[in-house]
Amino acid sequence: MPLPRRALLASLALPAPALAQSAWSPDRPARLVVPFAPGGSQDVLGRLFAQAVQAATGQQLVVENRAGAGGILGGEAVARGPADGLSLLLATAGQTTIPKAIGRRMPYDPGTDLAPVMQLLDSPVALLAGPGVPASDAAGLMAFARAAPAPLPYASTGTGTNTHLIMEDLKARERLNVEHVPYRGAAAAFNDLLAGRIALMFVSVPSVLGFQGGALRVVATTGDRRFPSLPDMPTLAEASVPGFTASIWTGLSLRAGTPPAAIAFWHEAFTRAIQDVSLRNRLEGLGATPAPTDPEAFGAMMRDDLARWTRVVAPLAISLD
Repeated sequence: MPLPRRALLASLALPAPALAQSAWSPDRPARLVVPFAPGGSQDVLGRLFAQAVQAATGQQLVVENRAGAGGILGGEAVARGPADGLSLLLATAGQTTIPKAIGRRMPYDPGTDLAPVMQLLDSPVALLAGPGVPASDAAGLMAFARAAPAPLPYASTGTGTNTHLIMEDLKARERLNVEHVPYRGAAAAFNDLLAGRIALMFVSVPSVLGFQGGALRVVATTGDRRFPSLPDMPTLAEASVPGFTASIWTGLSLRAGTPPAAIAFWHEAFTRAIQDVSLRNRLEGLGATPAPTDPEAFGAMMRDDLARWTRVVAPLAISLD
């Protein structure tokens, strides 16, 4: 759960040097491993946080991109590195919960080799409908997809990704007659959606906000509240499917066995950074909502995430190895 307002205000009241005088502090620049290539949304987020942490605390944090295997190579760099508190992972479900749910072979166990520090961000996804779908809202789309005489093709940004599994979860819950068509990214899927070759898809809100070249028909988002940049767009839960929420989260992890004082140091440093108004404005423009938690809450969230995707993939034949 988010930190209590009193605790956040208390941390903000401390001068920046107080971090350096705590029970543990880095003796040299630390690295923030971003498990994706430069230029992508997670890379942008990582660099924004690295700058904000340095501004808030004076601690230098160098971004290191470790792309490959859906982010697993970046996860391995931290999970198999020293437990000295100097290598942090900008974690997503792609290095932690989803590959484990799918049963993918991994060079580390996210549950035992990584220590949760905090959740940082929460980003809902948007449900899009193609021009051939005779529905103006989420309820109409659900009814159309349930009654379709032939499976409606839906796009994802790849097999075993968030957008794939979220739709499969919705499909099972609402008994939708849809079939999966994986793409390598959102741009090609957008083009086929607009051309009518794809009927519907989930995609990250940042992808929708940044899309150029056509009008996308968004029928709902999947957060627990309306997204600030799309205030007139209802959530799926309020429009059609009560209780259904989903998001693409970003968090912070360290190597398991890292001293508790180091975990506390970074938790405080990132908590301070995330209170910066300019950073929050940048995050909102990128479709991300600050969602800071303590280590225990972040660990519990990931366990719930793992249980959800394990249930979703159980009837599916997914193999990425």
